[in-house]
Amino acid sequence: MTARDDIAFLVGSECRVETLRALREEPLRPSGLAEEVSCARETAQRNLAGFTERSWVTKQNSSYRLTTAGQMVLQRYEQLEQSVENAKNLDVFLSNVGPVAEAVDTDLLAAQTVTTSTPENPHGPIDRWLSLVDGVVDAYYGVTPIVSRVFNEAAAQSIGPDTHMELVIDESVLEASREKFTDALELAYELDQFVLWLAPSDLEYGLAIIDDHVWFAAYDDFGNIVASVDGDDEEFVEWAYDRYTDLRERSAQAEPESLST
Repeated sequence: MTARDDIAFLVGSECRVETLRALREEPLRPSGLAEEVSCARETAQRNLAGFTERSWVTKQNSSYRLTTAGQMVLQRYEQLEQSVENAKNLDVFLSNVGPVAEAVDTDLLAAQTVTTSTPENPHGPIDRWLSLVDGVVDAYYGVTPIVSRVFNEAAAQSIGPDTHMELVIDESVLEASREKFTDALELAYELDQFVLWLAPSDLEYGLAIIDDHVWFAAYDDFGNIVASVDGDDEEFVEWAYDRYTDLRERSAQAEPESLST
């Protein structure tokens, strides 16, 4: 009997994984197990026979309990199940965010709040960002590959007299800002607490660190935000600060003369 055969047996019936989970909690007789996992007693007995054959379950007196091997199999199955669920939730994000996400654990990303643009809610990721900048913040460190009136207006409202704000953009964003949002660009640059950085190459993702809460965004080829991941997990925030710091150190601070055409 191969490992593939064992896996096929485990997933061949909906109640088999639930059987292992029930036995992880406590030893059970076939009748009690059938009631616990909502299956026929005969089905419970067949499953127990298959698990016993594989040494995942052992009989003790009149009850069955999970063995150490069975606990290992169940743990690994649940990890795989979680990985599949994480991949499903992060599919749109990972397909569009580019290589920057390779440096962060996908399980860590999946543990944050994942927001995906859908036909029913096309602006979900943007709305999520707006909820994070709803009010004056103490500090804002951002990376953006696009220029947007919505972003400009919301960011302006979040800046107070003591707010420190830094923004990394690329040449295309600077050019678009010069043409479409000249007044906003000049006003922002006049603020003592605002620093603008020019990245050495085109940016492919969005990143905002807002008072130790991170918002990480993926864009499609047309500059639309299609998904975001955000959260305040310490490891996630540390990764974001490291990523931002590395990019800022490779960028040049934009001088006043660069703001005019």
